Amino acid sequence: MNRSSQIIASVVAGVVLQISAYLYLDQVLLAPTTSFEVIAPVGAQAIIDGKAYYSNDRQYMALVKTDSVEIYSMPGSKLVRTIQLKGRELSYFKWLEDRNLALVGLHTETSSEDSSIVLTRLNPVSEGQELATTIKNLPLKSKITDVAYSTATNVIYMQVQVSNSPDRYRVYRTDANQEITRVYLNTSRIGNIGILYDQDSIVYDNLDEGTIIVRHGDGSWQVISPVVGQYRLIGVSSKNSIYIAKMNAEGLAESVLQGGLQKEFTQNRNVQPPVDIGSLHIGDVTQ
Repeated sequence: MNRSSQIIASVVAGVVLQISAYLYLDQVLLAPTTSFEVIAPVGAQAIIDGKAYYSNDRQYMALVKTDSVEIYSMPGSKLVRTIQLKGRELSYFKWLEDRNLALVGLHTETSSEDSSIVLTRLNPVSEGQELATTIKNLPLKSKITDVAYSTATNVIYMQVQVSNSPDRYRVYRTDANQEITRVYLNTSRIGNIGILYDQDSIVYDNLDEGTIIVRHGDGSWQVISPVVGQYRLIGVSSKNSIYIAKMNAEGLAESVLQGGLQKEFTQNRNVQPPVDIGSLHIGDVTQ
């Protein structure tokens, strides 16, 4: 073989080797399992083993597993931290919208000696003591299903599904002083929850009535959804705009309305075909 042929053969071999390496990385080493799914950090989310959650600036990605949470720096997928769940189950995960911290809801499935649930604020790179809020003396397998928080007021509302009445929910409140209190609402059949950005007011669905209510920090409350029709909460924006969905007779969202405490709700968009309320998120309707 002459020198020219040797050079061509070397180049071809190098290209083949490089393509093979890329295929290995793409199809094998970095290939997702069948349960892997990337989801955007918006709204309340069901926690399923193998799902990945990106921070808002996409600097970090959290991979949730049955026994741990792995944090990767992006791009490059470099593992920077692994958090062991130590026998607890994870029911809630969400990155904060304005900083690289995550909220993690943990509960116990098997031990009758520990019926507490925990909401932890997780730093993706620090391995120091995490700031956590613990709710004790709940029925076993009770869990956090949604969280409404404001980084302006440091108030957090936690929606807890009580295991012995799974269609009933409790709401607990904590603040910068880590004082936790139960918030008594006018219904225990609660759908989505939200919070006004700059004041201590929780917004929530009253599923018994098909209305949306705001409860203020002083205990007062008001119905804010229109009088006619059935409505569900989609979410609250950082500018205190409240987005709600009008439901049709089949219980599907047929239109989106936008309003606020002192602002009448007006049509934002139609939803055709109508969809399940769970598929509408605040990040979608504010775009």
